[in-house]
Amino acid sequence: MGKGQAAIEGTSRELRSRAPKAGALGPIPSRRFRGQAAIEYLTTYGWVLLVLVIVIGVLFSTGILSPGYMMSEECNFGSSLKCTATLFNEAGHTRVLLTVFNGYPYKVRINDVVLQTQDGDQQFIGFSAGVNVTSGSNVTFEADLGGAPIPEGTIKRFTGNMTYVSCAPELGSDCSAVAHVASGRVTGRIIPN
Repeated sequence: MGKGQAAIEGTSRELRSRAPKAGALGPIPSRRFRGQAAIEYLTTYGWVLLVLVIVIGVLFSTGILSPGYMMSEECNFGSSLKCTATLFNEAGHTRVLLTVFNGYPYKVRINDVVLQTQDGDQQFIGFSAGVNVTSGSNVTFEADLGGAPIPEGTIKRFTGNMTYVSCAPELGSDCSAVAHVASGRVTGRIIPN
């Protein structure tokens, strides 16, 4: 064995002698102290979880976290055919009053309005057809929902199409033969009548 090898082994022995022995960094925690730490941890976080459950329960009971509370009412068939909708029950039927505002700079004729539940199971029946709406004015459509009425207070979403033709002055006295379709949706709460 050479000098270099002896120097390396000497350094290795010196390093091993400086290494801390078991318990040299302080007392080793006993099982009793580990159990106490676990109980303190569970107690502290248990109270936090209990308060969280109570807060969530209060929010649900007041209706703030109900899906109906977070869904806003809307009526949208595009920026040029603005609308408002009122949904209510009358004589055992759910009815809609759909008021459409003509935002085009010319008269339009609304030939057809189709409005149905989002799942497509029920459809409103009885919308007027071929209604002329001058620029800047509005018209109100009325229809009944086919099938069972929707319970009052329920928020329901409907999808639909509005078919219309342009009656711009450039076309002469007649309206265009080209039909346009505006797709939209109506979301509203069924109010008591």
